[in-house]
Amino acid sequence: MIKKSFFSIALLTMMASCSKDTELVEVAGGNLSIEFDNVVGNEDFALDKAFDIDGKTYTFNSFRYWVSNIRLQKQNGEWIEIPNSYYLIEETKDIAIQDGAYNYPARKREQIDLQNLPIETYTAIEFGIGVDSELNDNLSITSGELSAMTGMTNISWMWHTSYIFTSLKGLAEDGTTKIIKIETGLNDNYRTVKIDFKTPVNLAQETRSKIEFKGDVLSLLGSFDSWETPVVGAQQLKQMKTISDHFSTNFFTLK
Repeated sequence: MIKKSFFSIALLTMMASCSKDTELVEVAGGNLSIEFDNVVGNEDFALDKAFDIDGKTYTFNSFRYWVSNIRLQKQNGEWIEIPNSYYLIEETKDIAIQDGAYNYPARKREQIDLQNLPIETYTAIEFGIGVDSELNDNLSITSGELSAMTGMTNISWMWHTSYIFTSLKGLAEDGTTKIIKIETGLNDNYRTVKIDFKTPVNLAQETRSKIEFKGDVLSLLGSFDSWETPVVGAQQLKQMKTISDHFSTNFFTLK
């Protein structure tokens, strides 16, 4: 059985002195950074930058998605699960929350830092895009960075509020201007991504390892006709499913 609690030496010593009947296993800490480098084709993703896509000009003012339930596969096939792993990858401007009562500040976040991982050799990583049904159906349960105050919730998905899994907003122009608002949500659109490493990742104590992914926005826009359907939400279930599938299978590549 894999033990998922990580204790400092001081804490182990203290607890061991309190109970001789409790088996405590120290897991030496390894550090791992995971970078999600969002791009548009061969260009780095940036807000308010003009991108030529299929002869039209796209500019974006927000791109956000939840990365959740991270786990790492050991060489023997066993998985190490990262508890409370809900992270918001995003590049966005200020967002007014609750009719302006609260302001979520502009933020660019592309990296997740995991600490105190078991010292092992890992061959693959798996993570979700979105929020699993248990927490998506009950916003009172918080874990990791999940919060209704991020502006990533929506009441139009169903009868009760749930999380927006992915969100891309901006403008598209071709003589006329269209508002781009492409969002996914709903439990059926939660997806899992599994990526095998090109070479095993060896974690060592006091040394930080790094995994780098590229996420291509151009591939998402190419998965459906984003000019004809610039707004995707609860009424566009077919497009939402297509985008969610694409996040799972084509959006991420290992750098």
